[in-house]
Amino acid sequence: MIDDDAELERIRRKKMQQLIAREKRLQEQQEKQQKSAVERQNLLNRFLAPEAKAYLDNLRKNEPVIAKRVEDVFLYLIVYRGIRQMFSQLDVRYVERQIKGEGPRIRIQRDGETSDFSDYVREAIHKDE
Repeated sequence: MIDDDAELERIRRKKMQQLIAREKRLQEQQEKQQKSAVERQNLLNRFLAPEAKAYLDNLRKNEPVIAKRVEDVFLYLIVYRGIRQMFSQLDVRYVERQIKGEGPRIRIQRDGETSDFSDYVREAIHKDE
């Protein structure tokens, strides 16, 4: 019976050590992720113009997945391509549109209505036929 108690105690200690080691690994991983997130944010803050940061923040609220991909593109350009210029809101919008697969659009506002220029072009093309 004493051997059984000693064996149970040894198993408990081993399990406890495994749990402690696992918790320590998880904590180290979380700290690493937080440090990486801070570094990413610092780089973006350094190379994005104020209006670009505001636009990206708004995009983060509305479409977090797209915003993450936009951030990844800019971080790639900064880190791996060595681009050291300020990126404007127009640059952020361009990357966003490329990610979404949207083409350029020209909008015309007339009589309180907004329509695409492409509608006028299509109408003109069909008129000539």
